[in-house]
Amino acid sequence: MTMNPSQPFALIRTFRRSMFPHRAMHLVYGLLVLAGCSQSLCATDYFLTIGGGYNPEGNQASLEANVIFFQQVLDEKHRGSRLHDIFFADGHDTASDLLVLASNSPGQTNGAFELLATLHRGNDQETVEFRNHRVPKISGAIDPALVRSSLQKIVKVANRKDRLIIYVTAHGSAGSDSDPYNTTIDCWNGKKITAREFARWLDELPVECPVVMVMAQCYCGGFARTIFNEMDSSKGISTHLRAGFFAQQHYLPAAGCRPDIKHDEEFSSYFWGAIAGRSRNGVPIASCDINGDGEVSFAEAYAYAVIVGDTIDIPLKTSDVYLRTYSRLPDEDQDGSQKGVKEKSNAAAETESDAIAKKSPLNLTSVTGSLQSLVAHAPPISRRIVMELSKNLGFKLDDDAKAVYVAYEKHLQAVPQAPRRGGRGRAGSGRRNLLREITEKWPELGDEKHWEESALLKPENQGKLLAEMKELPSWKGYDERRQQTEESARKAEQHELRDVKFRRLIKGLEIIVLEKNLPLVATDEVVKKYRQLIELEESSFRLPSFGK
Repeated sequence: MTMNPSQPFALIRTFRRSMFPHRAMHLVYGLLVLAGCSQSLCATDYFLTIGGGYNPEGNQASLEANVIFFQQVLDEKHRGSRLHDIFFADGHDTASDLLVLASNSPGQTNGAFELLATLHRGNDQETVEFRNHRVPKISGAIDPALVRSSLQKIVKVANRKDRLIIYVTAHGSAGSDSDPYNTTIDCWNGKKITAREFARWLDELPVECPVVMVMAQCYCGGFARTIFNEMDSSKGISTHLRAGFFAQQHYLPAAGCRPDIKHDEEFSSYFWGAIAGRSRNGVPIASCDINGDGEVSFAEAYAYAVIVGDTIDIPLKTSDVYLRTYSRLPDEDQDGSQKGVKEKSNAAAETESDAIAKKSPLNLTSVTGSLQSLVAHAPPISRRIVMELSKNLGFKLDDDAKAVYVAYEKHLQAVPQAPRRGGRGRAGSGRRNLLREITEKWPELGDEKHWEESALLKPENQGKLLAEMKELPSWKGYDERRQQTEESARKAEQHELRDVKFRRLIKGLEIIVLEKNLPLVATDEVVKKYRQLIELEESSFRLPSFGK
């Protein structure tokens, strides 16, 4: 376990658990002064990072970049005592375990080399290689036993006001049909940590130690159910306070794993970027401090990721699951507003408020009226999400909420058309014809295994070589079909991203209404625990002190 050098709290914690002599008391006091906490004992944030793939092919460079970025964010933004365990891929093994874009292929530009790479390997086949990961200060490999051991260490030393903050940037698998929320974190060598197993480990922590989770693996939404006893909402909310922010629903894969790092469109990159004030690749990020208190909270970072994230993800947070469980929409909204929304069956399954209803639901708010009327009294986080997504999708605040559902139905019906196949029912891409003509003119460029070694591909030759390739008879047909394919892919991607924005907006509207209805259908204790959950979600890296 690595330790912030300026915060020797593990030593302090050892002393404060036992009776110690007068000189030891002076030593502790001196350490506190050095740490800037001479007035009172300060809380400690325990960080647990789980990153990387399950084998070298699944261990992409973007996962390494995410962990290194998170380390930078902590160094820049976290203040106070912290201890950080990092488990990444194969750990301290020096074998090449990370998949990255190749760095030694000459002339990889929009020239002859790239064209030949496409012709030989097919579209979207990038040149990749392996190297050892470069994540500093790691504690070991992604191994369930090591993660478990790390949590057990925290169990032994954590005190009131301490926190555990968990970050997962890895791979995950779906749960079974009989246990769909029991999704996994996929570990090295095919091992897994299930959500149920992870929940049991977290249950060993002191009840007073809150947990914040930020997870970006596929199907990570299953871990949101750790807020319930044994991950079962019928068994009630856990006495342990846990908040989480998840890239994706429990039944969907998430975006982000890739061998290059120039693209950082990924949930946790947006999330930590909002707190850092810059993206993983250094692009400035502003206006994330929604309440203007000078600190970007976890909930505010989540809002930024939901609003600007150009990914297939439909993020959720633990309070969303809580509201789906204990609050409700009027029956007409449960049927009408959810029509066509893919989360319908899951939302309905999670709504259990009838079992705890304390009042007649005659005055329940529904997802009706203008967007302005719905956001007018909404909490700041939900208001920002709905207002920005509405604007992004072309709605005005005086538009009726029903217009959103109508537009989404039309969107679902407007599926982009695939490019036409020409002529004889087997037009193909023209790739083989062009490669054959190139091979006839430049035999060495047609050699499947050694074409990259050709002197013709020196950087100074590529411009002329590409121009000559474009004079070949097959070029025009190949280029036309390539452009058709690219345009079709672009439209399909835009359609999918717009679909995701609609679903995020509809989810945001329903969360506003569910929160408003919660006091009407839930017990006072359920409402109180919801407010505690919101308070934890809206916390930040700013640490409380003991006694406050």
